[in-house]
Amino acid sequence: MEKSPAYSVADAVTLLRQYWGHASFRLKQQAIIEAVLQNRDVLALMPTGGGKSLTFQVPTMMRPGLCLVISPLLALMQNQVDKLREKGIPATYLGSDLSHTEIAQRLENCVLGNYKFLYISPERLTNRLFQTKLFELKKKISLLVVDEAHCISQWGHDFRPSYRLIADVRDVLPDTPVLALTASATPATAADIGGQLHFRRGGTVIRSPFVRTNLSYIVRETSDKPGELQHILSRVPGQAIVYVPSRQKAEEYARWLITRGISATAFHAGFDTSGKAERQARWLAGYSRVLVATNAFGMGIDKPDVRLVIHTDMPDSLEDYYQQAGRAGRDGNPAWAIVLKGRHDARQLKKKADEKFPPVETIIRIYEALLNCLQVAEGAGEGLSATVDPAAFGRDFGFSPVTVQAALEILSLNKYLLFEPRPDTQGFVSCKERKESLYALIGDNEASSRVVTALLRNYEGLFSKGAFIDETFLARETGLSVSEVSSALLYLRSAGFHYVPPQTKPRIRLLCDRQPLTAIYITEQAYGLRKKAYAEKTSYAAAYLENKEICRARLLSEYFGEETPPDCGRCEVCIEKKKRNESVKNA
Repeated sequence: MEKSPAYSVADAVTLLRQYWGHASFRLKQQAIIEAVLQNRDVLALMPTGGGKSLTFQVPTMMRPGLCLVISPLLALMQNQVDKLREKGIPATYLGSDLSHTEIAQRLENCVLGNYKFLYISPERLTNRLFQTKLFELKKKISLLVVDEAHCISQWGHDFRPSYRLIADVRDVLPDTPVLALTASATPATAADIGGQLHFRRGGTVIRSPFVRTNLSYIVRETSDKPGELQHILSRVPGQAIVYVPSRQKAEEYARWLITRGISATAFHAGFDTSGKAERQARWLAGYSRVLVATNAFGMGIDKPDVRLVIHTDMPDSLEDYYQQAGRAGRDGNPAWAIVLKGRHDARQLKKKADEKFPPVETIIRIYEALLNCLQVAEGAGEGLSATVDPAAFGRDFGFSPVTVQAALEILSLNKYLLFEPRPDTQGFVSCKERKESLYALIGDNEASSRVVTALLRNYEGLFSKGAFIDETFLARETGLSVSEVSSALLYLRSAGFHYVPPQTKPRIRLLCDRQPLTAIYITEQAYGLRKKAYAEKTSYAAAYLENKEICRARLLSEYFGEETPPDCGRCEVCIEKKKRNESVKNA
């Protein structure tokens, strides 16, 4: 890694103005950039919409070398790469939509110094080609960035085992500074992130203020959640996100709002890639006022003018709630984050630990039922991959979907299988016909003709190994909608194409042969300690719902280890306290 050149604030501001059009930094951006340029390891805690990307993009542009960014979602990577390229900054990503040849070419160009930014997913770290090239890239990488860094901590609210692979990369780059980014982390989670990423002496945590002065946090007690939701939306104008706990609820609430004259659309992981992209695009463009979503929505969405984020049910943790609520009011104008509280909601939250961590005997029964369903004999099955719908599997074998998903996660942590609850695989296309005969086979189907032209221009290997494709990219290339591209690809099956649509259903892969039930061992680290941590989180979330005495902004700040701010004066607790004080004065 090359030594960082001399740095001044004026240099950073000049770059900021040149590439991003901003005259100054905000929040803690400058402090983070200064620490990175001093080659220190940094955990940066910045609220949603706080401008995290600038904290690594600016210092990377100020010195030689490549910035390796590890990010959880392909769509996020593509979006950031597109934005950098629009500014004339060379950037690329490695994704499942690319062929092996394209990935090899991009990695070689990184080795040659032709890119400033390389975005990859944590799963990419297991790829043999990447592992081989990493040793060639070692001297080129000047900064390692870990986005959504809370995912590396088992005490975090969205632990993902694949993030633990990043420690191996850090060991290959022991002298390269690491910048870990997340919107929220308790002191315990923050300490664990630093430990998992092998922070060196001098590593630091830089926190931006958690309090958003334009955002009002409110809990509204009601016995009629749909009616209260309609009432709030009728009183507060502007774009809104409504978070619900299940796919079924997303569709029910969206239909209910539409019948009341409020434009709404549902969004959840059950829709295919093109369906999600189309619904998201309609909401982003303002054609749908309300997006009714599960927690599958939101990461990386940059829409500044959301006025309302409403939760029909409190999330399991204050981390999840804070991140989702923070999608309101990113333009700095007044916005509201509202939770609808039913009579038994707090009590139900406290019971969730038992659902999320079923008895070990139940986990072993689910393992047995799953392997029987897949017809795997004892001593066989390693490497087998299959889709698993927790709801359907639960119905067939007498378990709740929550229990099935929890058991699969715990079995995954114990390395009996790999469970992917949110796969986002790309479509796959190959062709057995000769290139010259394609257009004759398509005939007068204009949409298919456009898609074929775009495929031939942008993807190698169609006539040999086939290629993973990005339907959103093809839509941009052809001028068609994503659903029209999908329809055209299905039509092309009759013209000699093999097309596999994107897969979004949960998947499992067996990491070892089927074990005798007496040999299944669930570790305390994967079960007991995590159950205790989860129970603490749900108890804090329940306390937030039940709280009637402490300012809500103060409560959140204290939970995340911030210095206690003054009362916000805007939440319902502060407003009620003010009314009581005025009543006493006037008595």
